[in-house]
Amino acid sequence: MPAPNYSSEAFSDVHPPPRHVRNRFVRFVIPLLFVMASVAIGFGVATFLKKHSKSASGNGSVRSSDTRPILQDPESASSNQESGQQATPLIPGRSSVNEPASPLPAGLEAKSPGVVAKDVLDKFLAAKTLAERLPLMEASTPQPELAKSCLAGPLPEVTNISLGAVENNAVEQVADFYHNVDFDAGNNRTNPHTILVRIRGSAEPKVVADPFLDSYGGRLAAYAGSPSDKAGFFQVIVWPLATCYDERVPNHEKKLTLKLLPQVNAKEIALAYVGRQSKIAQMLEDGTYSVGYGKAKACTVMLRWNTEDNPDTPYLEAVALRTLDWNP
Repeated sequence: MPAPNYSSEAFSDVHPPPRHVRNRFVRFVIPLLFVMASVAIGFGVATFLKKHSKSASGNGSVRSSDTRPILQDPESASSNQESGQQATPLIPGRSSVNEPASPLPAGLEAKSPGVVAKDVLDKFLAAKTLAERLPLMEASTPQPELAKSCLAGPLPEVTNISLGAVENNAVEQVADFYHNVDFDAGNNRTNPHTILVRIRGSAEPKVVADPFLDSYGGRLAAYAGSPSDKAGFFQVIVWPLATCYDERVPNHEKKLTLKLLPQVNAKEIALAYVGRQSKIAQMLEDGTYSVGYGKAKACTVMLRWNTEDNPDTPYLEAVALRTLDWNP
């Protein structure tokens, strides 16, 4: 048999194309595929956005940050819908956010509660009779007793008025304005006292007369002047001291002192004493009450004359701090 012929001519029809032809083909096909892929992706994205836009316009848009309904006046709502305007949010209790505030009468200006309280106090101090003062004050003292008090006539000239403290009771809707009032005592001297003006809710301010009668009216001084078998309640400024210096008080080393003042930093009307194991002493040492050692505070204090410790030297004893303010 003749030997097979493995010459290049025998396989010339199956040889691969030359290398330069293959490279030229690859450079043409790859960019074409990239362009086709880009066109397909762009068409898909455009189709998706078009469908999403139609869906959103059909269902209505909702802001995730605020889905609360808008309160609107029915009349303004209908007019806004007709004109194509946006709904105007309302403030509760107001028919429109653009509604102007009610103007004050001509010649009047808005006054703060403190200014209104001071105006009432000025009228109270300037009054000449009890009849003029009654509409300006509140009191638990019977009117026959008021008719015999210092409130039945003119008061001395006032040399100075200043606001000492303001206390608010949100539960009872009460605002208390404690004023420092200095009366002219003659010979370049003053008679300092604290006068409370109280505002209850939206009512007109009133001067609280009972504390004024206890201090300026002399009721506390009269009670402290001589022993009595009856207890008494008085609304005064209380300034506690952590010791008792009066050796005439029985067992004074085991007692504390309460200065009962007409005004902060004024001379006391009387001194009352209390045991170190008493409820009042516990309050003073607790630290959570608005009263404490070295701090003057308006209080309603219950007093009695102690004649049991030593009948020869009775003393004024503080039984309780009924309230840490001048509420009745």
